[in-house]
Order: sequence, then C-alpha cells, then structure tokens
Amino acid sequence: MTATDIKGLDVSTKSSDALAAYERGLDLFLRWRGGAVEALDAAVLSDPRFALAHCTKSYIAWRMGRADLAIAAARQATAAADDAHHDRERLHVQAVDALQRGDHVATYDRLRQIAAHYPTDRIAVRIIGLNCITQGDYRGGIDIARRSLEASPDEPQYQTMLGFFLEQSGHNDEGLAMSLRSLAQDPTSLYTYHAVGHAYQARGDYPNALETFERAASLERYPHLLWHLAEAQALLGHDRMTRDYWASTAPPLPVYERIALLWRLEVLRGASADAATWRDLAKQGERVLADYADWQTTWMHHWLGVAFARAGDWTRAGQQLERLRRMPAGRPSGHWSTLGVALLEGEMAIIKGDLEAAVRLMAPAIDDLHAMGGGSREQKDIFRDTFMELHRRLGHVERVIELAQQRLLANPHHAQSLAALAWAYAENGDAALHRQACRQLVLRAEEAGLAPMAPELVAARRVLEVAA
Repeated sequence: MTATDIKGLDVSTKSSDALAAYERGLDLFLRWRGGAVEALDAAVLSDPRFALAHCTKSYIAWRMGRADLAIAAARQATAAADDAHHDRERLHVQAVDALQRGDHVATYDRLRQIAAHYPTDRIAVRIIGLNCITQGDYRGGIDIARRSLEASPDEPQYQTMLGFFLEQSGHNDEGLAMSLRSLAQDPTSLYTYHAVGHAYQARGDYPNALETFERAASLERYPHLLWHLAEAQALLGHDRMTRDYWASTAPPLPVYERIALLWRLEVLRGASADAATWRDLAKQGERVLADYADWQTTWMHHWLGVAFARAGDWTRAGQQLERLRRMPAGRPSGHWSTLGVALLEGEMAIIKGDLEAAVRLMAPAIDDLHAMGGGSREQKDIFRDTFMELHRRLGHVERVIELAQQRLLANPHHAQSLAALAWAYAENGDAALHRQACRQLVLRAEEAGLAPMAPELVAARRVLEVAA
C-alpha cells in the first residue's frame, strides 16, 4: 500500500513512525518553530532509506546557512534514490543532488517543476517562494501562492505567503487581511506573525508591529523576529533597546543582520560603534566566507562587504564588490550584479566621506529599489533612509522634500521623513510650513511611540514652544 502525506501526495516509506516524524519536522520548519532538523533526524532513523526526509533536511539546512548539514543530507538522499518510487520524490532527489554540487540554478529549476505540477508540495512551494524574494519577483510569488490556495484553500502557509507577497507588491490592506486570516487559523505560526508584522510596519503602524513581533518572540525567540524588533526600535529612536536585541545570545542574531542594525544606528541615528566591534564583525564575516561563501545570499554578501569596508579592510570589501558584479545580470541575481553592487559602492563612498559620490552611485538603485531582490521592501528601506539622509547632509532641500513626501504617502508615521521636511522648510525660510511639519512630527511621534528624547522630536518641540 502506498503511503501519503497529509496533503495526499505519495511518499516512499513504509514506516508510520518515519512519516509522522517527517510531517512534524516539515510543519515546524514551515511555522518557523524549533526542532525541525531533530524531527527529520528521527524520521531517517526510523527509515534510513526515506529519501524525501533527507531532501527536506537538506533544504532546511540550506536555509539555515548550514552547508555542511545540507550537503550531508543531500548525499544521503541520493544514496537512497532507488527507493524514491514517485516522480515528485525523484525530482526532489535531483534538486538536492544539484544542491550538493553547488548548482543552485538547477536546484531551483527542479523545485519550480515540483511546485508547478504538485502545488500542495509544501517544501517546494516554500523554497521557491523564498527564491521569489531573492529575485524581487513578487508577482511570481503571488501566482504560486494563489495556485497552491486553489488546490488547498484552507492551508495557512499559502494564505500567509499570498498575504506577504501582496503587501510586498504595494497591496497592504489586502495583504494584511490575508495574513490576519491565516493567523486566526494558526495563532502559533511565527511565519505568519512575521507577515502580519511586516504589513503593520510598512504602513507605519509601529505599535501593532511591535506587539505582533513581541507576541511571536514570546512563543519562541526566533532570530529574524528579534532582528525585526531591534530594527523597529531603531526606527523609533530607542537605541539602547536596539543594542540589547543586537547583543542577544539566546539566540544570537546572524552576523549580516547585526551589521545592518549597526549601520542604521551609525548612519541614521549618529550612534557609531567602536572600531573593535566592526573588526569583530569583519572577522566573523571572514569565517563565513572561508567555509560557505557560495552558500550566502546576495543580501548577506552585501552586508559583509559593508562590515569589511567599515573595519578598514578594503581588499575584502573590494572582493565583495567583484563577487556581486560576477553574478548573473537582471532578475536571476535580484539585480544585485548592477543595482545592488552600486548600493555597496555608495556605502563604501560614505565610509570614505565622499557623500556626493555616494548619492551619484546609489541613485539608480533607489529609483528601482522595488524591483530588487535580496530582502523584503521593509529591509531595503534602510537604503531609502540613507539616501535621503545623504541629500540632507548635502543641503539638497528640494530633493529632500520630494523623497520625504514620497515616503510619507505609504507611512505617515515615518519620523525621519517628517524631521526631514521640518529641516527643509527651515532651510527654505518658510516659517509656516516649518511649524506645520514640526507639529505633525510631534503628533505622529506620540502615535507611533517615538523615543521622547529623540533629537528630532526634541528639536520640533522647541520650535513649537518658541512659536507659542
């Protein structure tokens, strides 16, 4: 008798214990809960020839950045290939075989085939969805999620995936509604909390964003959720709280996320880290690249390049530039071989003190930032924030007004943009608009939870007090 998973797809194992452990491991991974690898270990302990369990462990280890585990599991899957009796399973074995050979393009090709022919294959759909983020292909993510929802309308994973990609495509209301629907069905899925928090943050609803991420972290301290909490606190001027999350050891944040947080604090909040901290982050980056350079995403390579430059290691920073330039042009690399490499060049120019060059280099990427892959739109907002700050430092009043107004259309609580408008109107000598911008900043700051002693808020209050 052929065994099937909970979606009715054929699987080649005769062990009910192996199948149950496989389902548990896959479910934990999809919901961003701990213990997925251990559950899959139990599955292959019950049935060492269960190729699909080995494949799934390989994918999960890949996403964790554990190339050693991914390769070992892929080799075990290929060794058990003769026991994969179904076309879907054989495609999975081919995918991880390509993975352990470093041919990630072929891996994604096989996974796309699986997702297209078997839209309820949960692991294939998830990994392809993640690749859509890497490539900036939000439309593709929407299409995949909708196709899977047609096959399984009540599956929370597909609802969350659709909600996230709708929000990333600019359809915030629809995306948030879909993600909240999913959360109501599974209130313990950190993956869904993440999508809901994204939607709140994108619209500037920081109280709800913080509450959402905090509720998720109370269930389990998932590193990426801690990063979101740290970044939200940085946006709100709570620098000490940001640093507390940054220093988390249970669990530690990935090195590239720690680099991004420090860069935000340094460039946008004027809170520089000491040279020793940057050197330590660069050393961590060296170790990552020494062992698993080809397994890091473009996003990770970018932030490692920033750390090398900030630590004064211009040779390694230059190597990161060249690595990005060698990537495939266009969507396959998420445009990081062109637009992304220019962002890194611009950040290196900032470190060197050449702000004019930084603006010139970053401008094309900022214009097409929505098309870039790598991180989410909210993760990429740091580049827009930095670009506006550069124009402010250079005294480009009209450009600052334009950039700030664009940002405030989507996020009326974006404190940096409100402060930038106040600065610009003061520079223009428009006292009425200056006071109005300061009043908006004070009102929005209270609604959003901006730190009471944030410098921009203190300055705005002072203006209003004088005017009174």
